[in-house]
Amino acid sequence: MNKITHHLKSFFNSHPADLYFVAVSGGVDSMLLLDLMAEEKLPIQVLHVNYHLRGEESEQDELLVRNYCESNKIPITIESIYLKENLEINGGNLQNEARKVRYDFFKQELNKVSNSKLVLAHHLNDQLETFFLQLLRNSGLAGLSGMSQAKNKLLRPLLNFKKEEIYSVAIERKINWREDKSNSKNDYSRNRLRNEIIPMLSSEIPSLENSILLLQEKFQENLVETLHKIDAIHLEIEKSMSLNIETWNQLQAIEKIELLKKLSIPTFLFDAFNQLTHAQKGAKIQWNANQNIVIREDNHFQFITSKQEFKLPKISIEKTTSLPSTFSKSTIYLDESKIIGEISIRKWQIGDRIYPIGLKGSKLISDVITDAKIPNHLRENQLVLIDEEKILACVNLLIDRRAIASKSSELILKVDLNFE
Repeated sequence: MNKITHHLKSFFNSHPADLYFVAVSGGVDSMLLLDLMAEEKLPIQVLHVNYHLRGEESEQDELLVRNYCESNKIPITIESIYLKENLEINGGNLQNEARKVRYDFFKQELNKVSNSKLVLAHHLNDQLETFFLQLLRNSGLAGLSGMSQAKNKLLRPLLNFKKEEIYSVAIERKINWREDKSNSKNDYSRNRLRNEIIPMLSSEIPSLENSILLLQEKFQENLVETLHKIDAIHLEIEKSMSLNIETWNQLQAIEKIELLKKLSIPTFLFDAFNQLTHAQKGAKIQWNANQNIVIREDNHFQFITSKQEFKLPKISIEKTTSLPSTFSKSTIYLDESKIIGEISIRKWQIGDRIYPIGLKGSKLISDVITDAKIPNHLRENQLVLIDEEKILACVNLLIDRRAIASKSSELILKVDLNFE
């Protein structure tokens, strides 16, 4: 008994299911996997996707898989889609769309049988290629850790075996398979890695394969714990749009990178975030044409993920002859005789000055905002109520004494601010 056959026996004993859906393309990997599972008399159903991308070759792939299933009385379901034509109409990346079609189909079939699992023929060479692809894409821990032999309903029993071993057993068992000629073309990143880059690196660095596999093993050991920790922090950020700086500082470098990825923040900003912890209050990081901003506050980062339209509150002015017994911040009472021109509202500007009730002299609005400890990310939106000559109030903070109504005022303007 060869190593692959021996491994599969114990593997499926450890991962039982009422039905195994086997993804079969017609290539050597999936045809060998199907043959070995059929020999073990496991409850299987074959899933095949025909994208109609290679003309007659695609039809021959389907025919090979269909004939095998008919000869061995194995149920088969075929998803037929003219992917190229769909892309011409709707656009998109061919490989990405092919993967989406494939896994949507698999998920649809899995959902039909409660205790079912999907078996994929990924092998060790695929694992190495995936590592380099994720590295090129600047992926974090989840990407670099590679594929798992068993995760949720997905099984990859051949993941520990090299392509050469699979070929050897397939030839020994006289398996029929079809070679996808497009795999020899270097039109895609994975093909260039498979055909050129990895062989060249492996010849220069004999220990490369073992080193990468060791890295992936260690990454996978830490992945679950790390992602659980990052998910909890991410949930808190979504609620408050802020992150405590001490929490950030306590994270390991790889955890910080995973958090940035979770927040859809470019990982090249990793160093900038670390530097922001030592920056003065009000310092910020901007990206995506300034539509995304992180501002350093007293003890936390404040996140602004998109530039939202700022709406001024509506002003309602009503004439009255008396003052209330109690006052609120959203309602201001002014002496009409002291008002010059129209009353309006705007954002504060540098140099704005107010003469506050209860204080001698005047005070810059900028100092009022500072004293009130308004967070930096909210300061630019601080509002002032004005007439055509002066400031009447720093909204929700101070009221100017120069036009405030008193009991002796003959005509009083009741000014309400509606923030809805």
